[in-house]
Amino acid sequence: MAGDAASCRWSATVAGGDLLDDKERVTRRIRRLLRTCESRFTEWELDRAFDITGLVEHLSRRRNRLVHLVPAPMGAARPSGIWLRLHAMDVIVYEAETSRTHQEHIVAHELAHILCGHTSAAPVADEDSRLIFPDLDPRLVRDMLRRAEYDDGHELEAEVMASAILRRMNARPPEHAAAGDSPETRAVLDRLERSFSIGGAG
Repeated sequence: MAGDAASCRWSATVAGGDLLDDKERVTRRIRRLLRTCESRFTEWELDRAFDITGLVEHLSRRRNRLVHLVPAPMGAARPSGIWLRLHAMDVIVYEAETSRTHQEHIVAHELAHILCGHTSAAPVADEDSRLIFPDLDPRLVRDMLRRAEYDDGHELEAEVMASAILRRMNARPPEHAAAGDSPETRAVLDRLERSFSIGGAG
């Protein structure tokens, strides 16, 4: 029995160490992504203060493709935001029945997919097409649209990029501030670690 107890303590210690290692890996990855995301502001010439409307207008001009925002009651069973890449424009549908702060986060996340160069591939579900385009046959909508379906890596990158967008919008930190030292960055790291680490909510 004593041997079994010792074995259990050893196993618990190893498991605890693994969890700490996982958290540290996630933290390092998020810090790397934060640095990468900050560099994207330079790549996209986003060196001035902006809000969501200004960011949408800037991306539309830079890409020569209209980005159109569409509020809609998405419902609990659907995602709170969808990026739809049409032939001539991009459409971002976001939850209409939530707070403005949450709406900005949703839109920032979908815009982050564009800023990070992600692409969409999966078809739009019938219920989503009816929600967005109620007067069109869902089969026609499926032929026209593609809904984004991302792996966890793209989702993490988009969420980090969205956090960087919102931080720039809300905090307006000086450009010389270190990305890894501010309380805002620590809050971003804490939230993303909880979401994407083993045992987290996401």
